[in-house]
Amino acid sequence: MNLPTTTTRLATTSELDQVTALCIAAFADEAVITWVLPDPTTRRSAMRSMFDTALFAAVEAEALLLAVSAADEPIGASIWIPRTGRSGEAAPQSGDDPVARRLSAVHDATEARRPGTAHLSLSSMAVLPDHRGQGAGGAMVASGTARAGDLGLPVYLEASTPQNRALYARHGFRDHGAPIRLPEQGPTLQPMWRDRGGSAPAPPTV
Repeated sequence: MNLPTTTTRLATTSELDQVTALCIAAFADEAVITWVLPDPTTRRSAMRSMFDTALFAAVEAEALLLAVSAADEPIGASIWIPRTGRSGEAAPQSGDDPVARRLSAVHDATEARRPGTAHLSLSSMAVLPDHRGQGAGGAMVASGTARAGDLGLPVYLEASTPQNRALYARHGFRDHGAPIRLPEQGPTLQPMWRDRGGSAPAPPTV
């Protein structure tokens, strides 16, 4: 059976509203999002508040890569951010807000494990439910890693499901240290690394 043709391209500022709607739909069942925002009745509105500024910045930085159908309709999104290493910035104080507390936990846990060397960070990737399993995710990973090769950078990410981990492994990623276990029965994230020449840095000890 022939799968639908999927290509990739950068998102543009003129389609920011469409891309925001895509990301809300595609990420609504993502493991970390559902842990941070456990109430499905308010999740999408809360996601819009969370995504608006971040997605605009990603599009402006040419860091938001789309998977698009043969008709050039966006069906998946991924964010690839050049990093010089750990930010060293602590998450804002969360107080008693459970959403802010969980966002802070994600930030602190992932920043503590981020490699200290320059890399391209695949911070998030998702595909619309009706288009999963048809090559969109693989197309974005192939395109993003090709860009990393052009930049001479390795790639770092945290896989949030066994399925995602298997996809990344097929594209040359390897586990990078022990899993990150989020608190309060949160999901387990597996750090992964794809080298671009030379040896990968030693995984952090935990």
